Amino acid sequence: MSTPAAIDVRGLHKSFGEVEVLKGVDLQVRAGEVVCVIGPSGSGKSTLLRCLNRLVTPTSGTILVAGTDVCDPATDLAEVRSRVGMVFQSFNLFPRLTVLDNLCLAQERVRGRNRAEAETVARANLEKVGLADREATLPHELSGGQQQRVAIARALAMDPMMMLFDEPTSALDPELVGDVLGVMRLLADEGMTMVVVTHEIGFAREVADRLVFMDGGLILEEGEPGPMLADPQHARTKQFLSRLL
Repeated sequence: MSTPAAIDVRGLHKSFGEVEVLKGVDLQVRAGEVVCVIGPSGSGKSTLLRCLNRLVTPTSGTILVAGTDVCDPATDLAEVRSRVGMVFQSFNLFPRLTVLDNLCLAQERVRGRNRAEAETVARANLEKVGLADREATLPHELSGGQQQRVAIARALAMDPMMMLFDEPTSALDPELVGDVLGVMRLLADEGMTMVVVTHEIGFAREVADRLVFMDGGLILEEGEPGPMLADPQHARTKQFLSRLL
């Protein structure tokens, strides 16, 4: 029996005014699969990711997340978003809250956990990302890499069924990238379903089950990372990778 699709995107279009950013994207992601999405700036990668949990409303097409139609007006988007963790380029931490409070707030408000339960979950996830000793720290006292790991821990504290990462290391100094990617490798090893928009080709080669190349609002090529990076079939993929590798 085939593994059920955690994400099933069909015929996805998105326009901003006169500009069509997504031009008919089809993408299926299996439960437990890690899919890395690469491509030039402006290719529609981030827009695709934001459509998956309806931070951006598609112009047309269908998106099923764990069988739920996120484009259906009757769908409880707050519930969908609580189960789909998302990590952005910017860390989006509340600057005046401690690390622990940042992790507890949504648990209490959205998940309905009491403070003691929320703290227990928060501390377990801070331990997972290697920041158990920073729970009383304010975000500005942390490095960019540490703030991003807190953002990942905050998403994990909501018990997501999948994680979406939108270029999570692009705002970091190069020496800080490794710690964040290390946390993401751990999640992949634990079987977390992940869609990662990234320029980190080494990470994609090592961790992804599948590589997706986007350009011009379309998926032009996808496949296993090793063969695709070694011998891309589409001319545009070859051109893009030749500049990176």
